[in-house]
Amino acid sequence: MNKIQTFLAVIAIIAITLSCEKIEPIPQFVKSEAEITLTASVDAVSIPAKDSLTDVVSFTWNDPEYSVGLERSKFILKLATSGTDFVDFMSKEFSGVLESSMSGKELNGMALRLGGVIGQPITLDVMVEASHLNNNETIVSNVLNITVTPYEDLALVASTTSVVCTAATASEEGVSFTWNQAFSGFDGVKTYQFQYAEAGTDFASPTVIDVSSFEYAFNQFDLNVIALSNGISGESTGPVEFRIKATNELGTVLYSNVVSVSITTYVVPYNSIGIIGDATPGGWGVDTDLYRPDASNPTAWVATLYLEGGKLAKFRDEDSWDTNWGSGDFPAGTATQGGSNIPVSSSGYYKVEFNSGTGEYNFTLQTPGVYTNVSLIGAQTNWATDIADLTKDPSNDYVWTGIVMLDAGELKFRADHDWGTNWGISSGTTSTSLSGYTEQNGGNMEITTAGEYFVYINVATSEYFFGKSNRNIPYLDIGIIGDSTPGGWSDDTNLINNPVNPYKWSGTVTLVNGEAKFRADNDWAVNWGDTSFPDGVGTDGGPNIPVTEGTYFITFNTSTGEYSFIK
Repeated sequence: MNKIQTFLAVIAIIAITLSCEKIEPIPQFVKSEAEITLTASVDAVSIPAKDSLTDVVSFTWNDPEYSVGLERSKFILKLATSGTDFVDFMSKEFSGVLESSMSGKELNGMALRLGGVIGQPITLDVMVEASHLNNNETIVSNVLNITVTPYEDLALVASTTSVVCTAATASEEGVSFTWNQAFSGFDGVKTYQFQYAEAGTDFASPTVIDVSSFEYAFNQFDLNVIALSNGISGESTGPVEFRIKATNELGTVLYSNVVSVSITTYVVPYNSIGIIGDATPGGWGVDTDLYRPDASNPTAWVATLYLEGGKLAKFRDEDSWDTNWGSGDFPAGTATQGGSNIPVSSSGYYKVEFNSGTGEYNFTLQTPGVYTNVSLIGAQTNWATDIADLTKDPSNDYVWTGIVMLDAGELKFRADHDWGTNWGISSGTTSTSLSGYTEQNGGNMEITTAGEYFVYINVATSEYFFGKSNRNIPYLDIGIIGDSTPGGWSDDTNLINNPVNPYKWSGTVTLVNGEAKFRADNDWAVNWGDTSFPDGVGTDGGPNIPVTEGTYFITFNTSTGEYSFIK
């Protein structure tokens, strides 16, 4: 027998042998015909935070009677926003059991994840889905409704609710805050913001600080700035409100309780604030002084001036770099001590506002008008016709001057002989003042002594004055001299000329008890004096000014003779 025949014989024998053995059939499982009914212990849950770890609802369902047995059966409890057909759901999975309970914390987290809002009821659809462990033979239960009201679980605590701030203790801690994690039971992303606002405003415009921890502290300097920025004036006491805002990844927002902190403020007595920089009229060499529009608010300063775009500016105190403020923001921001230069984006006239207590500043672009005429009108002509037209400065379209004979009485400035544009005194200027700042449709000015006056108004910066008619030419130098001054009666201590108004001079000088006078160009030919201190109106060749020792910010107007020593 050859090899092929032998191989075929072996195959035949194997086939005969196999045909004689009995092969068991594959098992056939009977499909369950059971229906699953889901029940809940309650149909509404209002979860108190104090019971967050307690079971608040129980669910039960019947055995699906799978042929694999209960121990090899799987159940998925699904919760979804009512009416969404379980497109997005939260779930819990079990095997071999016919019931489940949920704690308040667990249900609260699911409700918030499904779009719930703290304190507002949300209706959830609940069902159970059964299957073999390998996911075969799925059976879905009936759908229940359960109403859940999520609870508030974010609490803010302050180390103190009353802080007295002082300049001497400014670097010391004022108050620290702590809070707990929000959205208990919610495992998604959560972000936090620390907020504070003026009391009673319901956080309409809060200041917001993004935080990543559960604590935050302010020193007394910070609190002083916060208070001054939120309705509490200097050297007074008032409340500021604080809270935490938490947000989960679905955009659900939760606010903590509001903590009110009573803050007693202090005021650093800056006597002069100027703006300096290559964007300003005085460059980096000379400050352009700001002024206080409201004497009752010593931290608020303002001025209107021309600034060059693409250049820089800073604020500083008393013409010195010892105290200066800056920031990289424009046109508004909060400047810090020794901060960055402020970038001025475009050229133009700006109303510059600065708060030396809070560091807040604002540059508001102005559009001053260019007029054919600027004149005076008033009681002198029964308000019927203009008293006199002024003359436009050939080098500045906004400066108008003139020598005018004026009666005692009220008057105003107006443009183009028409009441459509007129200037009166601003709220920070008294009607009888020889100098000050105007505003559109402001109050009437008043001349108390008839005479010939040198009249000046800058319709862009709003500054005006009624000076002596023989003092209409600016001087090259103005100094203070006398035995109370550093140079005695021999040498002038020169003041600094205001780069916007050539008739105004100022400077910080340390004086001793004694006397002083102002004089022009280091010579006695033109000098001013008076018997009043610390404020007065110097007259030509007047008496010596009596001085009390101290360091003063001195201001002087060569045209009006007005002076002040501000300590």
